[in-house]
Amino acid sequence: MLLAGFAIAFVALLAVGVPVSMGLGGAAMAYVFLHGDLSPTMLVQTAFGGMTSYPLLAIPLFILSGNLMSAGGLSKDLVNFTRLLIGHVPGGLGLATIVASAIFAAISGAAVATAVAIGMVMIPAMKEAGYEPEVAAGVTATASCMGPIIPPSIPFIMYAVMANVSISELFLAGVVPGLLLGAGLMVYMTYVARTRDYPREPRASLRQVAAGGWQALPALLMPFIIMGGILGGVFTPTEAAGVVVLYAFLAGMFVKRQLKFNALRRVLLNTGLESAMVMLLLGLSEPFSWVIAAEQIPTFFIQGITGISSSPAVVLLLVNLLLIVIGIPLETAPAITIVTPVLAPIAVKLGIDPLHLGVVVCFNLVLGLITPPVGAVLFVTCGMSGLKIEQLTKGIWAPFCVAIVVLILITYIPPLTTFLPHLLR
Repeated sequence: MLLAGFAIAFVALLAVGVPVSMGLGGAAMAYVFLHGDLSPTMLVQTAFGGMTSYPLLAIPLFILSGNLMSAGGLSKDLVNFTRLLIGHVPGGLGLATIVASAIFAAISGAAVATAVAIGMVMIPAMKEAGYEPEVAAGVTATASCMGPIIPPSIPFIMYAVMANVSISELFLAGVVPGLLLGAGLMVYMTYVARTRDYPREPRASLRQVAAGGWQALPALLMPFIIMGGILGGVFTPTEAAGVVVLYAFLAGMFVKRQLKFNALRRVLLNTGLESAMVMLLLGLSEPFSWVIAAEQIPTFFIQGITGISSSPAVVLLLVNLLLIVIGIPLETAPAITIVTPVLAPIAVKLGIDPLHLGVVVCFNLVLGLITPPVGAVLFVTCGMSGLKIEQLTKGIWAPFCVAIVVLILITYIPPLTTFLPHLLR
């Protein structure tokens, strides 16, 4: 009775259009009232506790660093350098988009921020050069999925805190999968460019490349500061986020001199709004997770899945199918808060490396951002490209299939995710 009321309340709230965070909290509240012996105060205390974890401080800081980087002109310098470096090869503008997205991903940790920062410059450039708008927008949208996979990663932070695994090790586990996605997209873009005879940009001289590299140096140094500091034991991931914020501010204000004081209000407001949505979601997911644990739902799922098969390969296949379905209507952050309390115990039960499962879960749910009809990255990319969602949907399927191939590889070749974190233990 209690569990049925809990599930009905959650589904009903989502069905009437209530935000997912309110749906999580509302379902937990319905459970408390139906139970009768629980105090509503417990909901407040649990929700507050879910937002006060120290590692979660990295989320608003990484969001702020990405916004400062865009406002300070560092992202434009990054795009210009990649164009100078590889713009002359077949599909050079598309390849530059992918490379710039990978570098920006190593700074921002978010897909939408990556899509906006890179797409605002590269989509118009590709369209002007003769690329079909669907191809330009499709490769940009899919490349932005590297944002939450290549460290630092906001979804990885959320998963690590909820599943009680090391954030630093999960960051390392995402390096190879993120680079594999970038490599796969570059192969796809090269093939499309050759078959459709896309024009190339003039080859830049070594002097021009060097000048572009020097101009983009402040942006290029940021990933090394983040991961170098974390791996070197200089600071934790949370402290790294604070260092990068300070670095992005100083670089944009005093080195590039494009970050103005009157722009800080907009940057801070946008960061506050984005952070508030994530933190509210995390806070209200805590009482939801508590109910899931109290009702032993993970045990039920474990028994159900192992009843089908105890093979980790089959279980991972079922998990992938489940996550693909979940990722269609839900954004990455709320989906992680819902599935992590259920799936994390499965890794322990079946001997699946929790880092491996974490990357598979996050990679899978990130693809929901480019899955029609509700992917956030799709809507952002439509706004930048001027395409309707139906048009972009046609252009997204080929690069999306590339991402699915990468997902299959990291699912069934665990060392692709576990090699680096295990090597540095």
